[in-house]
This record gives sequence, C-alpha cells and structure tokens, in this order.
Amino acid sequence: MKTALVLGGGEGLWRDVERALQLGSYDVVVACNDAASVWPGRLDAAVSLHADRLAMWLERRTCAGLPRPLNVYGHEEAEREFGDLPCFTGFVPYRFDGQEDTGSSGHFALKVALTEMGADRAVLCGVPMAPCSHFFDAIAWAGAEPHKRGWLQSLHHMRGRAKSMSGWTAELLGEPTTEWLRGDPEA
Repeated sequence: MKTALVLGGGEGLWRDVERALQLGSYDVVVACNDAASVWPGRLDAAVSLHADRLAMWLERRTCAGLPRPLNVYGHEEAEREFGDLPCFTGFVPYRFDGQEDTGSSGHFALKVALTEMGADRAVLCGVPMAPCSHFFDAIAWAGAEPHKRGWLQSLHHMRGRAKSMSGWTAELLGEPTTEWLRGDPEA
C-alpha cells in the first residue's frame, strides 16, 4: 500500500504535518504552491493550478538549498502557455472524471498523488478549505467556499482513499488513524 502526504498552504500546515508524521510514514510527498518551496525533505511532486508561479516557487526552493522536486505538474490547460518550460514533468487534468468545478491547488495535489504518483491513500495537511490565512501570511483566503463544489463533485474518487488533518476537508473525508494508514479495512 502506497501512502502520500499532500501539503497545501493553510495556516495549520506545520501542525498538521507534525500530527500526520506521528501517525506513520509516507511513501510519496506532493506539495502545492508555496508549500512546495519550503518542504524540507524529498519532494516527489510539486504541483499548482498557477503554472505561471511554479518557476518562482521552484527557484525559492533552490535558493533555500532544498532538493529539486522529482516531478513538477501543471494542469493541462496551462500546457499551451507553459509547455516549453523545462521545469515541468507534465501537464494533467486538474479535475477528476465527472468534476465540473475546480477544487483548489490542494485538491489538484491530491489528484496528482492518487493518479500520477500511484498512491493508494493520501493524508492532507494544510488543506482545510476554510477561510483562514495561509502558513506564510495573515490574509484570509476567500476562495474556500466556491472551491468546495469541486471537492463535493469528486468525493466518490476520494472517499476511503483520502483523509485530512484539519478543517472542512477533515469533516468531509475524516481524519486519518494509524490503522487506516496501515490499510486496515475496518479503520
């Protein structure tokens, strides 16, 4: 069973990561946006719905002396504009089948973990989908409410495969346990 740690930009990112690491270990780490620039360890994939900013986040990572991500994914609609940039591994659909609305960069990171990185299960950290600030600023994110539609439209792709450490996504998907991470079907 392959398990992914998925990192978003919510204010509780580091608290969520600390709790998630206490539950178990992870085979894959996927981070979106600013989280990709600061994750201190191996990064299997950096992703974003904001392909125009990925080069900046990767440069910040390099300047901090952190290892380059093994993969960098943008969404398929950005390929026309950014497809010739060498930093990208590839461009993939940001929506799950049947999903009409976007679900946020954290949602896209989860999709990449499950579909491109081959994870069977994923734990979300810093992806509360709440109108809170980010881990890097004090500005409340106003995009949470409209992006929830995309999460709800793709729930059947995530249920049982994804859990969250905080916020609305934890209410929607449940919180992980050590037993769930080990693949216990009863958890």
